[in-house]
Amino acid sequence: MPRGEQDRPGGLSPQEKTRHAIQTLEEGVETILAGEGFADYLRVMARFHAYSSGNILLIHLQRPDATQVAGYRKWKELGRQVKRGEKGITILVPYKHKVQKEEEEEEHYTVSGFGVASVFDVSQTEGPPLPEPPQVVFVAGASDPGMRLYVDLLDYLEGQGIRTAREDTRPANGYFDPFRRHVAIGNHIDGDQATKTLLHETAHVVAGHTLYMDSPDVETVAESAAYVVLNFYGLDSSGYTFPYVAGWATDRAVLKRNLDAIQTTAHTIIEGIEPRH
Repeated sequence: MPRGEQDRPGGLSPQEKTRHAIQTLEEGVETILAGEGFADYLRVMARFHAYSSGNILLIHLQRPDATQVAGYRKWKELGRQVKRGEKGITILVPYKHKVQKEEEEEEHYTVSGFGVASVFDVSQTEGPPLPEPPQVVFVAGASDPGMRLYVDLLDYLEGQGIRTAREDTRPANGYFDPFRRHVAIGNHIDGDQATKTLLHETAHVVAGHTLYMDSPDVETVAESAAYVVLNFYGLDSSGYTFPYVAGWATDRAVLKRNLDAIQTTAHTIIEGIEPRH
């Protein structure tokens, strides 16, 4: 049977607990976003070029472990030097020509062909370290409430027609495939961290996320809803959730515009598993 409100930690109602968790989440993410270290990170990241999907594929094929790439001159501007003997990663560069259109202030360009250029991964360079994003801290331990919640989530997903499995998901901790209606949790994580990850993927399911939605929004909703549900059951993932959400919601508007979706998703999950508690 569902527990009565008087039996809940702190004597708060479910609605009050959810509101309090979301407020704590907002404050925690804002603290990270307002930090000077995070501002330095964003300033540096803004100087990296956004590559086309075709060039991203080319980079991956030539150097699958690449994380941050830039041209030789760009690395020098960032204070790093390409190591002697390093082989560049070949990408395509469009040849653009300005097209003058009468009575229009904006400049227009046409692509007449493509050439090739070389970029280098950060691992191929040396120099002062680049600013890093806030680091997530895995949820430690394997508590009884966490293990019980994990089993309840498996039952809930089964009832929704979602298959689950433990498998190799690295470098991610898990994923939801909406086409196969399949949730995978990495076999390299366990305990309450595995429960948090399962909650994150469950939130993707409940929120109806697809592969074509904007990543900042769907990741903000999924991770934030997981935090709220864990908080409801007395578990804390702030060390993981706050930096994770801050990394996606660098624009403060991202978190603000998704607050209703976070609350609705968390509420739906809690209502779905609460009868089992």
